[in-house]
Amino acid sequence: MKYCSYRSGIIVEITNSSNGDYKYITIARDINYIYTYTKLIYTKETLILDSEYNEIVIDDLNVGDFIFVYHSNRMTMSIPPQTTAYIIEVK
Repeated sequence: MKYCSYRSGIIVEITNSSNGDYKYITIARDINYIYTYTKLIYTKETLILDSEYNEIVIDDLNVGDFIFVYHSNRMTMSIPPQTTAYIIEVK
């Protein structure tokens, strides 16, 4: 896809933004190595699907879930990098 990228990982943290408009979902390919972490920005437009491709809500996600995510090509250069999530699939 030219307009987005994808990655997979284990959810290590789910937090609220300071104003409550977003949630942050931090994933990692290797939970023991911070440089594999990515912070996903969940918005009202983010689609979340379970393993059978049924739509679910953010509250159905749990720390420890393995997910596959399509996200914006724009990403901060921070550690961990931050990017907007478009589609999250729980595997």
